[in-house]
Parts: sequence; structure tokens; C-alpha cells
Amino acid sequence: MTPNAKPSQFNFGTWIRILGSILSTILFIQLIRGQDWDVVGDKVANISFPTFLFALALTFASYGFNVMRWCSLLWAQNVRVPYWEAIKISLGGSFASNFLPSTIGGDGFRMLAIQPYTKSKNLSIGSVVLDRIINMTAMTFLVPIPIVLFGKTLSTLLASAGLLRTAIFFPLPLKKLFAKYSPKLAVALATWSQQPGSFVKAFLYAWPSNLLPMFGTYLIARALGMEINFWHAIGVQTVAYFLAVIPISINGYGLREVAYTTLYSSLGISLEQASTLAIITRIITIISTLPGALWLNTLLALPQEPDEDGS
Repeated sequence: MTPNAKPSQFNFGTWIRILGSILSTILFIQLIRGQDWDVVGDKVANISFPTFLFALALTFASYGFNVMRWCSLLWAQNVRVPYWEAIKISLGGSFASNFLPSTIGGDGFRMLAIQPYTKSKNLSIGSVVLDRIINMTAMTFLVPIPIVLFGKTLSTLLASAGLLRTAIFFPLPLKKLFAKYSPKLAVALATWSQQPGSFVKAFLYAWPSNLLPMFGTYLIARALGMEINFWHAIGVQTVAYFLAVIPISINGYGLREVAYTTLYSSLGISLEQASTLAIITRIITIISTLPGALWLNTLLALPQEPDEDGS
């Protein structure tokens, strides 16, 4: 027995993510420190309240499709979780992600909260992991867009965003995580392979769940006077999505903002406009997750019934 092993691993990973967040945020501050804040104020004033509310509504709607993507996998295995309960769990996980590693930190919360409905760790873990993989697969189809639009600028951004740090610090933890969950995931994949239609449904739901907030970002950008098209918004947010998944910051703080300022600036957009867009869309994201805070304690207090194997 090595009772101190887990705490030391947790502390090491936690400190790396905190440092990653701090470094990325410092870089973002360095980028915007010389901007004209009077101009920023003028740009923000151009965003009408209805436009802001509509962008927020699109983000809320995207969560609805997120939940349908996950539910299509759960319902295919006769996990009778009500849609409203799945929404509460999903929003609770999204809110928790504001304080946990990368954007996938809340997935662990979902695995725990869905357990009373699945009665199986294989299904709980498998449904969440498959949901994440399917969403990432859909986003991968959009990757050619930023490659075409940004080219060399994108390569420079990725090199400076901490990919090297990820390669250095995280292979061992990722291997241990894979070793822990791969048997359960293998069982889950074998189970879901008998319901291929659920994969198709989940993949289709992934598109509106991603494109709706991208359109909201586009509307905010246009209100800020940014001369861009929807393809530019898709390209930037696709890059920001994959950067935020890298477990070197908390909920992608700093990384996402650097992506916005770097990529939009390469299009000739002013730094004031790009950084303002990054900040406002971050605020919209945080506001949209706030309802999840109401259900965190309730969900975590649900009785955890024994697993199929009695654990």
C-alpha cells in the first residue's frame, strides 16, 4: 500500500493545471495590456441587449442538444433517466467544469451523478466517454476550416499554447487513467455496438450543440463591428475547443482567450475587438452554466446503489 500516492498525483496534476491557467492568462493580459479601453467601451456599447440575450439563448439551446446526444446513448441501453434530470446533471457538470481540469473536468461529475440511474459503472463511464468521443469526432470534421483560414498563424499558436508541456507532463497520468477505465469502456463499446443507431443519433445531435454557440459568437462579433463571416467564427471556436480540452488549464482559461486574440488579429481585426469578444463570450458561457450550481449538492446526495458486481 502507498497511501500517499493518490494525493501526490492529484497535487502534481492540479499544480500543473493551475500553472498552465496562470501562464495562459498572463499571456492574454500581455496581449491586451496596451489596448485602448475607451475603444473597448465603445465596442461593448454597440452590443444591444437583445443581441446579448439571443446569443445567451443559443448557448442554452446548445446544452439541450448536448443532453439529447448523451440521452440517445443512455436510452439505447434502457437507462430511463428523465430528460429533465439529464439536463440538471449535464448543467451541473458544466458548472463544475468552471473549476476543474480543462473542459472535460465535469465529465467525472456526470459519471457519478448518472450512477443511480444506470446501476452500472460500465454504463456510467461508457456513456460519458462515448458522448465526449462522438462530440470530438464531430468537431474534428471542422478542423480543415481553421487550417485553411489561418495556416501558419495556427501553427504558431499551437506551438505556444502548451502542447509541449502536455507531452512532457501528462503521458503517465493518461496511461494510468486509460488502464483504469479501458476495461469498462471496452465492455461499454461492446454493449453499444449492438445499437449502432444510437451512435448516428448522437452524432447528429453533436452538430447543433456545437454550431449554435458558434453562431451566437458570430452575432456578438458582428455587433462589435468585426468584419468576419460565419466560417471565421467556426474556425476560431474549433481551435479554441481543442485547446480547451488539453488538460493544462482550468476550463481552458487563458488558452481560449489567446486563441481568440491571436487568430482574429491575423484577420486584421483590432486587438480591442478580439479581446472584447473573448471576454463577452466567456461571460455568456459562465452565465449559461449557473443553473447547474443549484443542483450540484442535490445530485451528489443521490443514493449510490450497488453496482452490478456489488461494488
